[in-house]
Amino acid sequence: MRLGLPHMGKIYIAVKCMADQLGIDLVIPPPTSQRTLDLGVKYSPETACLPFKLTLGNMIEALDLGADTTMMPGGPGPCRFGYYHKVQEAILRQLGYNFHMVTQDGGLKHVINALTNGAPLRKVIVAFNFGIAKLKAVEGLEQMVHKIRAIERDKGSASRIYNESCKAINNVGDHQALNQTKQECLQRLNNLPTVAFPKPLKIGITGEFFVVLDPFANMDIEIELGKLGVEVKRSIFVQDWVRFNPFLIALGLREKDRSHKAAIPYLSHHVGGDGWQSVGEKVLHAKDWDGMVHLEPFGCVPEIMARNIMPSTKEKLPVLNIILDEHTGKAGVVNRLEAFVDMIRRRKKGKVCV
Repeated sequence: MRLGLPHMGKIYIAVKCMADQLGIDLVIPPPTSQRTLDLGVKYSPETACLPFKLTLGNMIEALDLGADTTMMPGGPGPCRFGYYHKVQEAILRQLGYNFHMVTQDGGLKHVINALTNGAPLRKVIVAFNFGIAKLKAVEGLEQMVHKIRAIERDKGSASRIYNESCKAINNVGDHQALNQTKQECLQRLNNLPTVAFPKPLKIGITGEFFVVLDPFANMDIEIELGKLGVEVKRSIFVQDWVRFNPFLIALGLREKDRSHKAAIPYLSHHVGGDGWQSVGEKVLHAKDWDGMVHLEPFGCVPEIMARNIMPSTKEKLPVLNIILDEHTGKAGVVNRLEAFVDMIRRRKKGKVCV
């Protein structure tokens, strides 16, 4: 088996770690690029959302590199995520690819058996824990970078260190080396020269999980906000999605988290994807965030629901909604971010009423 998986943020670091531990031949597609998007757009239905097109492009690139197995999880409606694997498999077979698609239709046990190379359960648990540990280390550094980007003197330094750190963490082979590498990276970030003025704004990012987590999909929005002196706040991380979302939500077993409970006065039940959480994030953080950016793939039903509910909440946190598809231009997104940040700064000075 040669396993190829789509990208989503830094999830490949955890997957590669698990694959190495279990002796699985993993084919990592190239970093998501314009070519990836072009492939996805070319072979996808026109009305398919951006995550569908990008993951399809990833699969094509992985299969072209020799993968013979791929996987796509699913979820409950009305989000179309639950149908990705069925449509993507049909498209890939029409293109002539001969491969095996692993899905959760057969249950969690089926997925584990298909992807663990017949390894004993104890070995699978050890591999999974080490993979999650790497992901936690990477995302712990990411949270630190969110703070540093807003105040770094030399713009781009924190991102450079973060990228180098991800490569180093990807290569370590045990927990001791992982902890040492993480501490060294944190020290490098703490040693960066910073500026004291202006005071950073705190802006949260929420929305559909794929476009929130994937830098190519969201056009490096966290970096662009950092350039504007913004400390990014984000409650969705890959490790949380890996541990909970693919299976527990589909089975109805995940308990309501804080954001879901906060949304109940305005949205009292799950609407697929992350729409429920998006509403709750605005309510939950109205007092500790200066604003919020809501990211939405074009045509995403759960986030359309969230977008239309947000203006009716009594919490008056400013929200910038950005709809993403293959036609979205980065220059336009950056211009909107600049205007949004300027509006928030003026609002905090009492010059703008919203």
